[in-house]
Amino acid sequence: MKRTPLIITLLLTLTLACGLGGCAGGSDDDAAPIQPPIQGDKRCGDGVCDGPEDAGICPEDCSAGVDVDEGQTDSADAEKTNPASVDAQAQPTVGIVYAEVELDRTAGNGDCGIDPWYSADCTSMKTWWGLDIKAVAETAVLIIPDGDGRWVVTNHPNVISKYNIDLNNFLTSIGEIQSASIDFSPVPECSGEIEVADFNFQVMGTHEAGLLELILSANPEEFVEGACAGTGFSYTTTHLLYGWAAALSGDPLDLSFQMNDTFKDQHEKYTFEVEIDTNPSPEDRDHVSTILEFICLPSQATSIMEPVACPWNQ
Repeated sequence: MKRTPLIITLLLTLTLACGLGGCAGGSDDDAAPIQPPIQGDKRCGDGVCDGPEDAGICPEDCSAGVDVDEGQTDSADAEKTNPASVDAQAQPTVGIVYAEVELDRTAGNGDCGIDPWYSADCTSMKTWWGLDIKAVAETAVLIIPDGDGRWVVTNHPNVISKYNIDLNNFLTSIGEIQSASIDFSPVPECSGEIEVADFNFQVMGTHEAGLLELILSANPEEFVEGACAGTGFSYTTTHLLYGWAAALSGDPLDLSFQMNDTFKDQHEKYTFEVEIDTNPSPEDRDHVSTILEFICLPSQATSIMEPVACPWNQ
């Protein structure tokens, strides 16, 4: 009978360890996870000139001496897709990119998950806290003619500084968290809170051959702090970003997507909308919904942002 309290204590300790991230004793994500880049592989600054990148919108990847993605090594093709610079004399127009994203995670027990959700401290099983995070992001962009039938779409400071247009007169770029909550109910001995700060939001892309391809750059993070049976924990994750990217591209590390004129309504607004379940651990426990809208505006800022036909449709 004297051994009973000890057995109960050991079982409780084991339960909490598994609940925090795996039976090895890690937390849900208390060890700093492998952080993804702020956007996917087709990103400005990854050392490879790919996707819609070119020397004008991403000189650090597309200047001489930087690797060019396979399929762009032919000199004629490279000259077409990677011009020396975006023409500073071209007359740009203005567009608006608006996004909403919500991540709703079902709490419960599962396995350790797969990359990028996988926690390095997890060995076999894991208790996943529930999450509910909603965010919006919006920015004005320049739409810059870049040769025959091609436009660059971006709010990259290095590009827009070449033009006498203040995008803040149209819309200030912002990524904003509307709400965030965390559910510790699978392990009643645990409690805590989640904080999510506003984040940066940038856009780069092109329109060519009837296809608008955009790559988003965003860095939302979740800060979780709490305690289980008196033992404190804290960690940072990027689960909203993973889910958002997976919804856009199918890859949790790639914040890119494509739209053609089938996404456009009679009011000249492009809308991309999708809902997915992702994060297999082993069942998909993250339900993600996202909406992205793209419109073109008159060159002069007004109090009412009425869409007009984009230059490629004029």
